[in-house]
Amino acid sequence: MSFNIVATTRQATLTVVLSLITLTTHGADMNRLNDYQWKNRLILVQAASENGGEIETLRSARAEVDDRDIIWFVNTGADVVSNQKAVSGSLESDIKAVLDESRSYGRVLLIGKDGGIKSRESSLDLDAIFRRIDGMPMRIREMRTNRSSVSD
Repeated sequence: MSFNIVATTRQATLTVVLSLITLTTHGADMNRLNDYQWKNRLILVQAASENGGEIETLRSARAEVDDRDIIWFVNTGADVVSNQKAVSGSLESDIKAVLDESRSYGRVLLIGKDGGIKSRESSLDLDAIFRRIDGMPMRIREMRTNRSSVSD
């Protein structure tokens, strides 16, 4: 009888601790690009101007972006716009540095969940980006998992 009480107490404690860790992690500020690693895919865009259309293109594809765990950042020159609530100064610096380093290779970067650059493009083509993501092994596993959980 006392073993059951100890086991139940340990399970309850473990559940509370894991819940707190999850809440803390989920609510943690993302202050550096590497904070997104293993959580999100990133699209970084160096806009030609503030009115280049990239922001509206990304906003209009919200469902597809969310389905693929994409966080996007557009450097307009004046500031960095994102589908995140706020972009910290250190995160903005990281984004601008990566875009500056890649400027000669393209102004649109796709970064995978593993943190590696998966493509460099001269313009924003979301259909091509979505096809590239959907062909990635990790994304294929995600789609299989989502399909099996829906059918259960």
